[in-house]
This record gives sequence, C-alpha cells and structure tokens, in this order.
Amino acid sequence: MRPNLKPKTIRWWLLLLASLGLALQAGALCGCGAQSQGPPESAGVSQVIDGDTLVLKDGARVRLEGIDAPEMEKEGRPAEFLAHKSKAVLNDLTRGQELRLEYDVLRYDHYSRLLAYLFRGDGAFINAEMVRLGLAHVYPHPPNLRYQETLLAAQREAMEARRGVWQKALVQDEPYYLANRSTLRFHRPECPLASQMAPGNRLHLERLQDAFLQGFSPCRSCKP
Repeated sequence: MRPNLKPKTIRWWLLLLASLGLALQAGALCGCGAQSQGPPESAGVSQVIDGDTLVLKDGARVRLEGIDAPEMEKEGRPAEFLAHKSKAVLNDLTRGQELRLEYDVLRYDHYSRLLAYLFRGDGAFINAEMVRLGLAHVYPHPPNLRYQETLLAAQREAMEARRGVWQKALVQDEPYYLANRSTLRFHRPECPLASQMAPGNRLHLERLQDAFLQGFSPCRSCKP
C-alpha cells in the first residue's frame, strides 16, 4: 500500500535531497582545492634570499634541504665569509629555470618554509652543487636524509680542494669536539647542549675536520 504523502511533505523531502546533493558537490570541490594547494612539484624562482633560501613565483619560500650557506648581514651582524657570493651563485644556478622540487619525510621547517631538493631541467642537483662549490656545507635535518650521502660526497670533494668556505672553516680552536649521533650536530666541549646529550649518542672527535667528513654540522649556539 503506497504511503499517502502530502504535497508539503514531498516538497520538504525534495529540498532535503537537493541540499544533500549540493553538500556532496561542495565537499568534492573542497577536496580538489585542498589537493591543488599542496607543495608544488615544479616552479620558477622569483627571488633568492641567500645561499640556501629562495622564493618561488607563487610566493612560497623554500629552504634548500640538507645544506646551510653563510649568513647574510642581519640585525647589525656583518655577513659571513662568502655569503654574498653564495647568494649570487644560487641566483645564477636558478635564474630563468623551471625547477623540479623533491621532498623528504618532513616538508616544512618551523618557519613554515618548504624543505626541498631542487633539480634543474638538465639534471643538475642544486643543493649538491652549492656544497660542491664550497658555498654551503652539509646540514642534515633528520629524518630528512634521502640525499645525505650525495651531499656528503660533494662536501668531501670541496673540502679536499679547499673550495669556498673551506679556505677558513677548518681552523681548529678546541682540543676536541663532541658530536651527537641523533641530531647530527657537533659542539664545543663546554656547550650546554653538549652536556644534554644521551651517553649513547655522544661521539668524541679529536679533529674538527673529522666532524665535517662524517656528516656532522656545527651547532648554531656554540658555533665550533
């Protein structure tokens, strides 16, 4: 037996079904929009900030993953050795290029910058090239270690040739250094951060050179 639905009830159900349909369409559109807002796979560069940071044409700021370049002048502090050359070379390497961006486990740093490995159309690996030229050193961010060995090989080449920053970076002014196997940073013996290391992560290094050769990066606080 068919239910005897009043016209008012029928109109109410039709409106409800129409509303549900619009909601589903909106959800699908939102899903597509969210997906398109993800990190870009390729992009051009609008500005180079320094030897390891640049801005894409869409406004996104990118930190070149796995490396650290000399600091530019800031807040009254002078620019570090070769900072301006490092910036200029990164500009030359990326100017007018459509770059491919590759990501690791973590895609953003605590400044909301993209962490990316950059590749040119000719296959050049920009992060590694900056290290090979001695205009940046290896600066790992665990767990983002996909290209750690490639970057470290480029650093060893630059160190051996004494290119760029390695003209001055290997002057030892401590009897030894303490490295952290977990963070991949090394410290001066009296650095407060060194005293906080778990015994199992602590590594005693007699030579400054060994710290860099083994892939450790200097602590930003004690600056060994």
